[in-house]
Amino acid sequence: MLGGLFFLLFFCTKFISMQIRRLLPIFAFLLFANLVSAQIDYPEDAFRDLRRGLEGTWFLPTDRGDRLEIWVKEDDQTLTGKSVRIKPETGDTVLLERLRIELRDTTITYFIIPRQSSKEPTSYELIEIDEAGFFVFTNPENEDPQTIRYLLLGNREMQLETISRRNGRDVKQEFVYEREFTPGAVEFRVRGGINASSLRGTGNFNLDAPGEKPTFGWSPGWELGMQARFKGRGGFITINAELSAIGRRATTQSSFTVNVDTMPFIYNYKRDLTYHSIWIVAAIMPEITFGRDGRLSLMAGPYYGRLVGLGGSGVHEPKVGNSIFNVINDLKKNDFGINLGFQYKLNFGKKDIGGILGLRASYGLSNLDNLYSRFCSNVNSSVCNAQVAFQSASLYYSVNLLKL
Repeated sequence: MLGGLFFLLFFCTKFISMQIRRLLPIFAFLLFANLVSAQIDYPEDAFRDLRRGLEGTWFLPTDRGDRLEIWVKEDDQTLTGKSVRIKPETGDTVLLERLRIELRDTTITYFIIPRQSSKEPTSYELIEIDEAGFFVFTNPENEDPQTIRYLLLGNREMQLETISRRNGRDVKQEFVYEREFTPGAVEFRVRGGINASSLRGTGNFNLDAPGEKPTFGWSPGWELGMQARFKGRGGFITINAELSAIGRRATTQSSFTVNVDTMPFIYNYKRDLTYHSIWIVAAIMPEITFGRDGRLSLMAGPYYGRLVGLGGSGVHEPKVGNSIFNVINDLKKNDFGINLGFQYKLNFGKKDIGGILGLRASYGLSNLDNLYSRFCSNVNSSVCNAQVAFQSASLYYSVNLLKL
C-alpha cells in the first residue's frame, strides 16, 4: 500500500514537471509581449517634453557645496548634460559625471559617462512615464543605481530619484533640484506679418439722413519691424520694445453735404473706398511666460502710431483743386492705443532660429476723424460727437537675428 502511494506521487511529480517544460515557451512569449507593451507609445513626444523640461541649470544645496545638473540641447534627438559640484571652500567646479539622453528610432536612452575615460558609460532605457509623471529609466544589470527617475515639478523644480540594489534590498535616494535662473539678456529680432484692420465709428455723426452714419469694413494689411526683448532673470518677465512699419487698410461708405462761405457754398461729400494707410508704430509691451517649457506667453502694452502715408482706391468726392477735399486729409496723423496678444515659441525646420509665432489685437483709443468733423464744426457737440478709431488683429512671425 505504501509503495503504491510512493509510485503515485512519483508519477504525478513527473507529469507536472513535463507540463511545466511544455508551458515554459508560452510563459516566455507572454513575458516578452508584456515587455513590448510597456514601451513608450510616442517616443518623439516624450523626448520633446523631456528636453524642454530639462534644458537649463539645476542646483541642489548640500553640506559639501552646491551640486548642479546642467542640460543643453545638442540637436532635436540629443540632450547633453553634466553633473558638477561647487567646492564651498574655494568655489572651484568639480566634474562628477557627464550625462546624455538620446532618441534613436523609438528608444530613449540615458547615459552616465564617468569622468575617467577608462570606464565605460552606463546606459538606462526609458521604459515608462508613470501616473505621477516620472520619466523612469532602468538598467536591470546595473545595481548602483538600477533605476533613475526624473519628475519635472513646473518650471522651477526637478525631482531626481535613484534606486540601487544593495545587499539584496532596494535603496532609494531622493533629490529636489531648483532651476538656476539665467541672468537678464537682450535679444534682437526681426518680425513680419499680416493684419486685418477696420475703422470703428462711435457717437453721433448727425449726417443728412436721420440716423445715417458711415459704415466701415475690414481689409487685409501687412507689418514689418524690429523688436528688442529685454529678458529678466529666469525669463518669466520680458519687456518688448518694437518699432514697426504697418500698412492698414479699411473700407468705408458715407455721404453728406457741407456748407462753406465761398462758391459753390455747398459741397457733396462721398466716400465709397478702401483707405490705404502706412503708420510708423512704436510699442512697449511687458510679456509674461507660462507653462513648464516657457513656450507660451501673454503680452500687453501701449503703442503710438504716426501716419506717414494715406490714400484711397474707389469713389472719393468732391474732386476739386482745394487739398482739404483730398482723401489724404481724412484722418489725423497721431494714434494712441493698446496691444494685447499671445506669443508661442515655434521653430520651422531643423535649424533653431528662435522662431516665435504671435497673435495680437490692437485697439485704437485716439479719435482719428478729420473728415466728419468738418460738417460738425458749427454744430452743438452733444448732437455731433462722432469719433473714428482703428482696430486690427495681426498674425506675425519673428526670428532671432543672431541665429540667422
